[in-house]
Formats: sequence, structure tokens, C-alpha cells
Amino acid sequence: MSLTVSRRSYVQQVIEKSQQQNGMLFVVDGEAGMGKTILLRALVDAGDEAKWNTTFVRADEIEQLEPYSFIERLTASNLFPDWYFIPDANTTPVDLARECVQRLTAESRDRGNVIVIDDAQWIDEASQRVLRYVIPRVIRRGTFLAFGARAPHVPGSFGEFLVTLCGDSSRDAAHHLKALTPLEISGLVLERHGAMISAQSAQRILDATGGTFLGVDSVLAAMSDREVSQLHLSWETDIKIDLPTDALVHSFRQLDPAARRTAELVCLAGHELTLQQLRLAASLLGEPVQYERAIDANVLAHSGHDEVILPRHALLAEAIADTVSAERARQVFRALAETTSGHRSIRHRIRGAESWNDELHEFVDSYVHDEASQGRLVNASEALREALARAELPEARAKLLADLALLHMEAKTSYLVLDILDELETLPKDMLHEMLCVVLAAHRVGAESPQERMQRLLMMHPKNADELVVLSYFAFMVVILTMRSPDTSGVAQIIALAKGLAAQLPADPATVANPRLRWMVDPVAQAVVLDCYLLVGAQRIADAETVKSSLPDLVARAEQLPESALKVDALVAIAGSEVSIGDLAAARNHAQQSVDMIDRVPEPWAAGTARVILVDCMILQGDYQAANDYLSLLEEFSFTTMDVEMRPALAALRARLAAITQEGDWVAHAEHARRQRDFVWEAYEPALNLITDCEVSRVTGDVTGVLVASEGEWVERLENTRHGFLTYRAHALIDAGELDEAATLIEQLAAWRGTRWLEYWGSLDWLQARLVQARGDHDTALWHYAAAIENEPYPLQLGLCRADYGELLHVMGQRDEASHQLSLAVRGLEEIGALGYVPQVRNRLASMGVPEANQIDDAALDLLTDRERQIVAHLAKGRSNNQIAESLVVSVATVRTHVSNVLRKLGLSSRGEVAKLHYDYAPGGVRKLEA
Repeated sequence: MSLTVSRRSYVQQVIEKSQQQNGMLFVVDGEAGMGKTILLRALVDAGDEAKWNTTFVRADEIEQLEPYSFIERLTASNLFPDWYFIPDANTTPVDLARECVQRLTAESRDRGNVIVIDDAQWIDEASQRVLRYVIPRVIRRGTFLAFGARAPHVPGSFGEFLVTLCGDSSRDAAHHLKALTPLEISGLVLERHGAMISAQSAQRILDATGGTFLGVDSVLAAMSDREVSQLHLSWETDIKIDLPTDALVHSFRQLDPAARRTAELVCLAGHELTLQQLRLAASLLGEPVQYERAIDANVLAHSGHDEVILPRHALLAEAIADTVSAERARQVFRALAETTSGHRSIRHRIRGAESWNDELHEFVDSYVHDEASQGRLVNASEALREALARAELPEARAKLLADLALLHMEAKTSYLVLDILDELETLPKDMLHEMLCVVLAAHRVGAESPQERMQRLLMMHPKNADELVVLSYFAFMVVILTMRSPDTSGVAQIIALAKGLAAQLPADPATVANPRLRWMVDPVAQAVVLDCYLLVGAQRIADAETVKSSLPDLVARAEQLPESALKVDALVAIAGSEVSIGDLAAARNHAQQSVDMIDRVPEPWAAGTARVILVDCMILQGDYQAANDYLSLLEEFSFTTMDVEMRPALAALRARLAAITQEGDWVAHAEHARRQRDFVWEAYEPALNLITDCEVSRVTGDVTGVLVASEGEWVERLENTRHGFLTYRAHALIDAGELDEAATLIEQLAAWRGTRWLEYWGSLDWLQARLVQARGDHDTALWHYAAAIENEPYPLQLGLCRADYGELLHVMGQRDEASHQLSLAVRGLEEIGALGYVPQVRNRLASMGVPEANQIDDAALDLLTDRERQIVAHLAKGRSNNQIAESLVVSVATVRTHVSNVLRKLGLSSRGEVAKLHYDYAPGGVRKLEA
């Protein structure tokens, strides 16, 4: 769920809770820019929708010293149109508070009051005393009081009082707004611009804005239309943010010199420091430690639990660091290098050096080697970036640049070093530098691959083992680049060249002189992957026989490989081929095996494709709960490297699952899925976005939508597809009465059966049954329906086929069998959670006058705990585990446990059955199901 939607949902729940208990106190707090006002405004809107009297008032800092100034503001609002309050010498807090209580309770008799007060930290002391009296006397008598206050709260402040008061009663609520996470930032981009961004881009936005809602919003608002249109294609997002430095460092400049120096030390560090580290660094600088004053001024923060000091805000730390002189900064960095360890110490040592020298280069080189060998590539990359910022001599820079590029090639994150390509192009052109330049250039979005340079490099003759390794890896990369291009006709020849080079590689990587190249040496695994890619070529031309005959040997060879990124790539290619020949069980098994291995090996090329194939198999098999749970785990995964094209594929699967199960909003994901059409080459099942559009239209009963989605220029150009969208189209043509066109299409599908068309989305017998039924041949239709039901392995298609079969039986007068088939259809769809289709089938059953019986007795209902009854109420509203967890403030794992307990106690098998039971017992039985 997007951040905006989740906050809106939360606000609605708060208002509903207030209505149920006739008022409440609600406090939202957080640091500046976190979006408190936006949330409070949403409360006002929700109050208006609930037909309550709503009022929004903001306190003003300049009135903080004027007694009763805020109460003047409050009474001047629309809350009390006939009250003109002007304080005088006789005004007392208690008398004024009693007058407020009397008027508020009078106003709330017909409709409740929603009073929203922002910037409560600026309310004057006299008005605070009035409100302290008023709040407990009105929040249970038809008044909803909401306060927004800036955190952290000063001890004894009004904000602290409000939060404490909320904590004293479960009927009230306090909500603390934290910095946005990269996942939430990605969600905002998707919601606002209809496109996904990488985890790295989201993290950059977080780093630039400190995760403030307003800061992130300013970044998104600054994006041009062209930038928005390229988001789903870009490795990185261009960040434009302009925050006033003077405003950020105002509090810092008010500190005394000692406190300023302590703040400088912490902010230059850029990370938390233990008190011991802070004191040791300060002693090396000969300075006292005065962090308490900086904390009081909200420049620094203190974690009492961990005994650490850190900057209050990333933007603030950066602004303060910019005020420090270069010489002072180097002194601080040298002290920090002595008091910290690991990558932090390396960074500080580089920044504290007077100049770059051989000793420092050797030190960094050793560190990078150690970190890379341990798989800590991020730390190694950061050290090389720091070194490049200091090194000036061409020889030193050449080695650092090459090391940085190779490091990211190993991590499959070459897109993160495109900024160094121009300088790489200036280096002497040996085989390594040329390979680096060509591969990085191929990663530039929108740029054509440098074909001539590729060919020249492939024709070069290696002079030693290192150059052979470079050339072999480059040939492997050219295979991947060619497969991911519009013209794949030359793939087989390049694979033959790459296999020949791989066969010459040394068996032992240690024999390679340059340690940065040793990860490229794995000739056996490379040969297996290249043969798997040949199989992908057969799959593209629908050569099912070649795929079937080649798979057993390839599977055996891949299984024998030790765990590695290349083994994942081989298994993913195998899984895709298995999907193409109808072996969904084997495909899911190999996709699952690949996904399980990804966390244990370096990043493979097919990391994104592995996940997409796995979820696609789950959905095709009707295992929607597993698909939904896995997609929830994937929320923090972002498709990077060359799997950028998998972002729309994943969005298509999300939207399709949401439409079938009615869990979540599929609109934004469906919109992003259509961006798959922007790619000029075809990845795994390029028609996923078409299938999603067809599924959404079918769920909503939009026959025209199915027909529109399954035709057009994009449809005509597809090659590597199993044409699932044509199954939907054939059904829609029958629904629309276009029987001749439907017959022609079904005849084509029959000819393609098992090669270019598979029956994942519905069988040929089902289509033929519907066609002859529409033409009046009921006996032949019955035969086809019986065959379809007997042989249909996929539960969604089986349920929908049974529904059609039952309707035909009803028309033919076989009422009992018709009722039986439709009841089986409802039960089957509910068991898998296909709630999007259940109402359609129920309506058919109801039209026959055959009610469904409840099968749960009261004794089973009495077994439910109060929390489990709350879970039932949420399930009845179609909410996902994530949504329920957010609403109940528990973990997703806890929700899963509760859902399992509910199903076990009630003897049910799906969430859909719980939802149906909830409504079947209304109005009387609902009281037993809800807490």
C-alpha cells in the first residue's frame, strides 16, 4: 500500500474509532517536515466526510508570550461563531476552561466536533492551562481533539503532556511520524509518477532529504516530464533539492564555541559516535566535549540506550560540515581515524591526509582487496570513491578507476559507476580499459551499444592469461547484451565464440595475476549458462521439441554446479524454458531453488527474472497466498542491474494478483506494468502487462476492456510469448457475440497448442465448450465441459469453467447438477482466495434460487479470541496481512499466525471463506465475529 493511501486509511480508522467511542484525543508528532500538517488536514477532511463539525487552528510562534492568545485564535474560528472572546485582567484559566467545555458539549449534541490544532508547541502557557482542563472533560462527550506538535519534546512541555495523556488511555492515540524509509519513498514515486525506482535511487533521495515528507515531495515535484517518463528505465534518479543552508545552521551558530566544536566533530564524522569515541577524538584535538548544549539546541541527538551521539538530521550535519575550514576538517578526520574502525576509519584516514601518496594507496588497496574477498563490495566501493576524491596522479587514478569499475561489474551494478566512464575513456587503451569502457557504455540508458568497438575487441588476441580472462568475460557480456537487444539473430555465433574462450580459461583463478579479475574465472559454469542461453533461443522460436530434448542434460549439469551466481543464471534460464513447454511444477521448483540461493551468492544477472518466474508460477497455479506473502517480502527488493525491465513485469504480477484476490489497489501497478512496452527487447513473458489488463477487465466484467487490451501494435510485435492474452480474447469474443471471429481465433490456438500457446489461462476444451454452447449445440458443449473439468489442473480456470458448466446445466434443466457445479465453483474460488470472481459465480447460483448453507456452528465461533475476531473483521474487508499489521500495530508474522489460527478454529481453508462467513452471519452473527 502506498504511503498516502496507508495514511489516509489510518486517518479513517482514527475517525471511525472516535465515532464509536464518542470522542478521543489524538496526537501526531515528529520532527519538522515529516508531514504532520498533511496528516492533520486529512483528519479535517475525514471529519467533514463523517458530517462532524470540523475546525482547524494553527498556533503561531510569535504569539507564544501573549497570555490566552491561542484561545483567542480558537474562539475566532468557525467553532464558536457567536463568541467574541477578548482576555482581560479578570480572565482566569479555570473559568475560561469551563466556558469552553460548556460550549463544546453544546455544539456536539447534534453532531460531533473535530478540532485539529497544529504546531501545539507554540501555544502560550495560559492557553495550555486552559486546554489541560478542557481536554479530559470533552474527549468522551462528542469531541475529537487532534494536536500536532514538533518533536523531540522538551521535558515538561505541552507536547510531552499530550503524548503522556494519550498513553494513559487505550481509547486515545499518539502517532509519531518518522523519517520515510526507502520503501516508502519508492511507493510515493510510484503513486505520484506511476513508475518504480531502484533502492539506490530511493536511498539517495533519503540521504538528500533526511527522509522528511516535505523534502521528498520537493524532489518529486522538481522532476520534469521527461525525467518522469524515464524513471522506469533509469539506473539512478536525478535529485534536485534546494534547502536553505542558513535556516539549517541557525541553531548551530547560536551555540558557544566549545559546543560548536563538539557539533562539528560529530557532523564531520557523519555517523553516530559512542561517548568514548567522542571523548577520545576530542582529547586528540585538545578540545573539551560539550554535547549536552548541542543536544538541547536540537543540533545533536543522544541515544541513552546505546550511549551514542549523532547529528539530529543528515541535512543539518551536511550544512554544518560545510561551514568548517579545510584545515580544521583534516584535523578532525585524522582524530576520527584513530578512534573508529573498519570502513569508517578508512574514510576518515583518506579525508584527513594532507595529500595522496603510495603508502596510503597501498593501505587502501589492501583494504579493498580484503573487503571484496569477504563480499563487502559496498565498503570497498566507498573506499575507492574516497580515494578518487584525493588522488591526483594519472597512474594512481587509472588503477583506482579500473578497480572501481571491476568491483561494480562483479556486483552487477555497473550503472552505479557510469559517472567515471568519461575519465576511463581518456586512459591508455589496453584490453582491460577498452572492455571497461565498452561494457559501461552499454549500460547507458537510451544509448545504442557500441557495436563496432565490440567487434574490434572480440577480434583481439590475448597476450597473457589476464587478457584471456578479460576477453572471455567480455564475450560472455556480449552474449547477454545481444540477447537483450531487438535483434538476437547473432546470439548463437557469439555463444560459440564465448564457449571457445571459456574453454581456454585456467582452472585455478589464483593463476591470474590481477586479483581483481579472478572472480571472472569459472569456465565450467560459464559453459552451462551459455548452453542454457542457446535453449532460450529455441524457446524464442517456439521450438518445443528442442527445448524438451535438451532440458534433462542441462538440468543435470546445472544441478552439479556448486552454488554461485552463474548457477542461479543457469537455473533461471531452465525455469523459463520449462514454463515455455508447460512444465509449471518443475519451473516453480527451479525458480524457488534460484531465489533461495540468491542471498548466499554474489548478485546474478537473473536475480529479478528468478523472482518474477517464481511469482508467475504461484499465480498460474492458484497459490495466491504464497504469491502475496512473497510479494510482501519483495517490497524491499528493487530490480537493479540489467534486470530493470523486470520492474514492469513485477508490477504486472502485483496488479493481476490484486485484481483476482481483491487485496490492494491494482490501478497504479497496472499503469506501471504497461511501461513494459517501452522496452525494445523481450524479457521473460513480455505479454505479462497484457494479461494483467485482460485479467482486470475480466474481473470487472468489462468485455470491451479485454478486447482492447488484447489487440493493437504492441500485440502484433510480440514474439517470445505463450499468447495467454488470446485466451482472454477468445472468451471475450464469445461474450460479445462475435462467434465467427472467436471460432477463427480458437482454431489458431488449437494449431499453436503446446508451442506458441499454452493452456495456463484456460483450456482448449473450455473455449470449445463455450463456443458450441453459444451456437446452440448443448450436447457437444457438455462433452467439452466434462473434458475440461476432468483435465484442468489450475484452480482459477477450473472454478470459472465449472461456473460456465453449471449455467449450461441449468439451462438444460439439470438443476441439481447445475447447483452442485456452481457450489463447487464458489468453494474452489474461495479456497484459493479468488474473491474478485466469487461474486460473479454467487450471482449465478442465486439466480437459480439455491442458497448456500452456513457450515460453522456457534461453538466454533466461541473459540475465537478478541484479537482473532478483529482479524476476521479485517479479512471481511479484503485487507492484506500488511494492511492488518499496520492497523493493529503488530508484525506481519503475528498477523499470519492469527489468520492461521482463525482458519484452524473455524475449519476453513481460505481467507475468502472467512470473509463469506462474516457476511453470512450478518446482522445477528456478525456480533459474534467482531470484537
